[in-house]
Amino acid sequence: MNQSHTGKTGIIVTLTLVSILLFTSNNSLAELNQIEEIYTQKGYPYEGLVDRSEQVTIFYIEGTDNIVCRVEVSQGGQIWQGEERSISVNKFTQKPLRACMDREDAKVLLANTF
Repeated sequence: MNQSHTGKTGIIVTLTLVSILLFTSNNSLAELNQIEEIYTQKGYPYEGLVDRSEQVTIFYIEGTDNIVCRVEVSQGGQIWQGEERSISVNKFTQKPLRACMDREDAKVLLANTF
């Protein structure tokens, strides 16, 4: 009887430890996959592009004195990928979409939504 009680306690302790491990690893992964929402400044063509597209995503990597970024736009099940560009931190902070995406590309993509 004592041996069976010790076995059950061992199983409960093991399950508790596994549960804690899974919970903390899921929380850590959730922190890595956070999507940051940045609201674009009003104005043509960027505001309309954001409003009329399925998704507009800015991918960026911060350097010491610049940011390397590119934009992806999802429309009608297709994904347009912009060219990577290096910009100043100041430009990115003020107007991230305008800084990372050429105005002419934004106009063409916006026209495709009509």
